[in-house]
Amino acid sequence: MTSDVAHLLKVASNEISRGINTFASKYGLTGTQVQIIHYLADTDNDNIYQKTIESEFNIRRSTATNILKTMERNGLILRRSVKNDSRLKRIVLSDKSKEMQDAIDKFMTSNDQKILSTLGTLERRSFVHALKKIPQKLKK
Repeated sequence: MTSDVAHLLKVASNEISRGINTFASKYGLTGTQVQIIHYLADTDNDNIYQKTIESEFNIRRSTATNILKTMERNGLILRRSVKNDSRLKRIVLSDKSKEMQDAIDKFMTSNDQKILSTLGTLERRSFVHALKKIPQKLKK
């Protein structure tokens, strides 16, 4: 059974990605762009930088650079200078992204509910807890 876990996670991940990409395509976006917009809109922290995105989405620097450059070029995000360090650029949502924010939020909430609806309340907590632990354990 344990040898099937990675396969099962990959199959589930592919299905989730397909659903997000299908939704995103209605807005001319990628699934990753939708997830980043959702993260930026849903996070209380005003100090989000490229490093934050790299860490939150567990992606390499080069990948984050390409995604964020494309998002900036397409008017989805803005990079704002930080007063005390000119090298740092805060990432903020543009008005264009803010207009899509409600639809994205509704989709992501619905998507989460659909994923978790197959589990009981206790299973949901355990499942989410386990999903958070997996990347940390695998990095070691």
